[in-house]
Amino acid sequence: MLVLGGLLLLTAAPLNNPMARGSTFSRSPDGYGAWYAYMQQQGVTIERWQRPPEVLWQSESTSPITLLQVRPQWFEGVESEWYDWVGQGNTLILLGIRQPVTAAKFSTMQSSDHGAVSIDTRRRKETPNEEKSLLGDRYGAVVWQTAIKSGNLIQATTPNLAANAYQDTPGNFAFLAELVTTAQGSIWVDEYLHGYADLQPEDEQATSSESWANYLAQTPLLLILVQAIALCLVLFWGHQRRGATVTLQQPVPNNSEAYITALAGVLRQAKSTGFVWEMVAKAELLNLQKTLGLGSVLVDEETLVDAWVQQTQGSPAELQQLLKQTKRRSPPGEKDLVNWLEKIQAIHQEHNSKFKIQNSKLMESPKKKS
Repeated sequence: MLVLGGLLLLTAAPLNNPMARGSTFSRSPDGYGAWYAYMQQQGVTIERWQRPPEVLWQSESTSPITLLQVRPQWFEGVESEWYDWVGQGNTLILLGIRQPVTAAKFSTMQSSDHGAVSIDTRRRKETPNEEKSLLGDRYGAVVWQTAIKSGNLIQATTPNLAANAYQDTPGNFAFLAELVTTAQGSIWVDEYLHGYADLQPEDEQATSSESWANYLAQTPLLLILVQAIALCLVLFWGHQRRGATVTLQQPVPNNSEAYITALAGVLRQAKSTGFVWEMVAKAELLNLQKTLGLGSVLVDEETLVDAWVQQTQGSPAELQQLLKQTKRRSPPGEKDLVNWLEKIQAIHQEHNSKFKIQNSKLMESPKKKS
């Protein structure tokens, strides 16, 4: 059970990854999976960009491109290379640009040609003459556009313009759809920002010219400061010894854990969620069978259900539904597997509690007779 649980945890994707905010692969409220599916349903050809930005900057393509970037964290500036790229006739849409907080209400409904757009931020941008407000109110712009030669730079103060949380507000999805389809050419959503990389052989050469200055420009200064303070504290306390030096024992290598980790990596790379489901389900049902006193050889479903109902006095429908799910043809998702495990654990707990109650009654009955 421990081995199978480790495989499940290691093959599952992280649920609280900050880099996943704004990703079209994310189904969380701040993800963009629903909007990406909406665009495909509208018949729009849209693709995910999973290569370094230098590939775009150095591209000699003459076909215009629209690139949507949903920043996973607040961003205050745009690299100069993007201005050059936009000036070549391309369109860059940036969601999540930090702007000052105004006196505007946090939650407002902004009017657009596609209906009301729900906005949850008090940040606004004062637009000078060379910039055009595309969505906003008297406090300033929420979305604005800047023309750069033959291209356009579109920015927004909120990263959640068309996030999954706004599926019930059609205006949000439609408004962003209009922004990305106004210009001609191909449409891409930047997933490289969120850690999804599909590198090509020529990408290494394209990124080799990146300087330390560019790296520092893209790194949050607060993060650098926190890391520097932490490093200084470690160095300081490392030379402030109190008492005798204690020799640390070398940890004993855990070969089983290493094997599980390696196997989980192979299964995750091969996207073998179905195999993990089959192994976990088989082990859990066998464990339930043993607790019911049916031995270690798998019995038929009817025998298993009858034994469970007889010992727990529960409804057979609950266990039958779980058994039915193990026979599904299409491979289940990670969420389905987690839900199934929670339900089978609930069945284990129900059996154990009923078993304890029966034992306590058996122990009390002789006392009453005496």
